[in-house]
Amino acid sequence: DLAQDLAQAWGLAVHQGKTLAMLSTGSRRKVALVGLLASGATVTCLDQPYAALDAASVRVLREFLTDVAEHPRRSWVVADYEADARLPWRRVVALD
Repeated sequence: DLAQDLAQAWGLAVHQGKTLAMLSTGSRRKVALVGLLASGATVTCLDQPYAALDAASVRVLREFLTDVAEHPRRSWVVADYEADARLPWRRVVALD
């Protein structure tokens, strides 16, 4: 199951049973990302997806986005100040 794989990759198992208010900003962000990434939605919008994440968590997210870049039924819209050069963008729109 994708949600469980992501939760494990981000080390969220230690937080089971806690409320969101008990989690750090980074852990809350990971919980939200698990829900978004595992939702199966046709279009998923991520606003500053690396915010509040440590380097290891950014790598997990970057690997996920690279793996799903060519998914035939899912699109990803990522809003950030700068496009991550390590991701296989199909299109980059710069708003000046």
